[in-house]
This record gives sequence, C-alpha cells and structure tokens, in this order.
Amino acid sequence: MIDVNGVQVVTATAEGGGPWLPPSATAFPVGAPGAVGIGTAAGVVVVALNKAAHEAGLNAASLVKQLLGGRGGGSPEPARGGGLAADRLADTLAELPRVIGGH
Repeated sequence: MIDVNGVQVVTATAEGGGPWLPPSATAFPVGAPGAVGIGTAAGVVVVALNKAAHEAGLNAASLVKQLLGGRGGGSPEPARGGGLAADRLADTLAELPRVIGGH
C-alpha cells in the first residue's frame, strides 16, 4: 500500500480475464480515502475508489482514461478499460499513484 497525499493506493494483478473484477475499495479504514487498481492478464484494468476518495475529488473513470490513453470508462467510483498488452500491465498499474498524485 502506498500513501499518495493521504489516499491509500493498492495495485495488484489477477490471473485470467474474467468479466468485471470489482475490487473492494471498502476495505480501507472508515473515512480514509482509498483506491484499488487491478489488472488482468487479458489486458483489463479496473480502478475502484471508496466513498472518501470520491469525496476527496477523485474519479475512477478519469483515472482509467489517464492510465489507458483515453480508453475506458465507468462511474466515478468503479471504472475499467481494456486493450492493454499484457507486457504493459505492471508498468500501467505502477502509474496509478502518480496519476492520483496529479489531482
């Protein structure tokens, strides 16, 4: 877990490419902003924010679009995008803290 300006950020990869992988951003302490980014071997990236992160001004759909060069979408709290080459997955997820820090 990485702290980015008070937002707890966790990233991980998952095997397979299941349909929608809804990561639980609710596992963070109550009131603490949290973001979870999960990438699959199928090239899908899912970002989920808890309520505190959304209230702090973060938007999951915007984060996904920034990570994937404008691709992807969803709601302000869970969002996803695809089309990412499997060999770029780790580097893309590693960018999530930087993208969050830019807000």
